[in-house]
Amino acid sequence: MSGNWFPLVRAWATQGPYTGVLDLLSTADPVYPLRPGSQFQLAMTVTPSGGAFRTYGYILGESLEDGVVVEDLQGLRKLPNGRYACFASGDEPVTATCVVRVKEEGSDGSVVVPRVVVGIMPFQGDKLVSSSGIEDKGYYARRRSIPARRLVLRPGEVVALPAGSPEGLRLRGVTIARYGMLGCSPDGAVTYQAPHSFHGYDRFVCTYEDQDGYVAEGHVVIRVGDLGASPGALGAVRG
Repeated sequence: MSGNWFPLVRAWATQGPYTGVLDLLSTADPVYPLRPGSQFQLAMTVTPSGGAFRTYGYILGESLEDGVVVEDLQGLRKLPNGRYACFASGDEPVTATCVVRVKEEGSDGSVVVPRVVVGIMPFQGDKLVSSSGIEDKGYYARRRSIPARRLVLRPGEVVALPAGSPEGLRLRGVTIARYGMLGCSPDGAVTYQAPHSFHGYDRFVCTYEDQDGYVAEGHVVIRVGDLGASPGALGAVRG
């Protein structure tokens, strides 16, 4: 396989001297949301050892098909129960791929977390010994994504965030901050006042909406006061 591939999940099963390992990789980085209309590729590699008759790998269909379409199966077969399957024989690994396309409509906010199973059949006709369904990394489908804002304030200091977002979205709502005081002006600007006797971290979330009614969240994290030698993850850039 060429290009950049990102690991999503690994599963394994063991039966006596036989072992099967399944690795699922993606061309889409799970750090970022998926955009409706986009597509990416999944590659499932089944690596057997011990010489079992067959080692099977499965992607559970219900973990993929919320807001997406699975197509262009290469080495995969869709079973009647909705699973996407391939198998390896002996000790020869096998890799199968598919293309996942995010639906243009109705997918905003959906979650795609691939769940996999690996199973071993030691000899022909034996009962399949399988792992449980394993999942790890996944995706949100988001039409728009707003980077988080990080602010550093003095106790009691007030900061004003401009109305709307840099992408031109209008403010729809604001969650309650745990410590500070929040206010919203009629034009959609948001003000935050840090507590007067507090040193630590606070946060809140602004929800924005575009002209078509799609929403996006923008997280705001505030470091208040002097945290001494333990400033946490935020840098020293003031908001």
